[in-house]
Amino acid sequence: MKPLLRLLAVSILLLTAVASFAAAPFEGKISLTISGEKKGRSQALDYSIKGKKLRMDMNAEGNQVATIMDMQKLEMIILMSEQKMYMVQPIKQPVEAAVEQAGKSTAEIEVTGKTETILGYTCSQVLIKDKGTVTEAWLAEGLAAFQGLGGGPGGGMFGGGKKSANAAKWEEALKGKAGFPLRVISRDAKGKDSFKMEATKIEPGSLPDSLFTPPAGFEKFEMPNLGGLMKSLGG
Repeated sequence: MKPLLRLLAVSILLLTAVASFAAAPFEGKISLTISGEKKGRSQALDYSIKGKKLRMDMNAEGNQVATIMDMQKLEMIILMSEQKMYMVQPIKQPVEAAVEQAGKSTAEIEVTGKTETILGYTCSQVLIKDKGTVTEAWLAEGLAAFQGLGGGPGGGMFGGGKKSANAAKWEEALKGKAGFPLRVISRDAKGKDSFKMEATKIEPGSLPDSLFTPPAGFEKFEMPNLGGLMKSLGG
């Protein structure tokens, strides 16, 4: 269950400015490879985007986990493939909290004016600086608004304590902004690479509606009402 709980925390942190997401003209899939400080440890993340719906599929150390977010219904579906089950969680409060926090990042953003073509998209370089950490990001226009990768109480998707906290700074700085990062490299105060994300494939095109609903045969899992249970026990 660890990957599932981790993805739940990550997915909550992915929710930001609803308007910017809803206005995104891009439909299709963006595939990313993400690695941390440890060599040989990488994870694959797919963003599938259709209208006001976003699906994230992550392969983390052999574990397949996925979430589907519907920004119109303000709900999130968590798929548990091994158990052939799914959960539905309301996300109205996390979205409102994320919108309230938008723009409050303390990181300094520098637009360098440099450009590079990545996977056929012209990207502009920006540097996000915070407490000695410098993150180099290459942002492509014409794609969906970036919704982040998550940090979270457990050190984020990739663990690493301070490293994850630093990575979260650039995520917060870019969430909901125009331009999707196709390459991100974070370096610590000593100039050592601590995080890297690279887009490996961009597949624009129509996606089936079925991709954004629980698969056939999956049963809905209802979380127990622990509050009600404790109240009845107390009574």
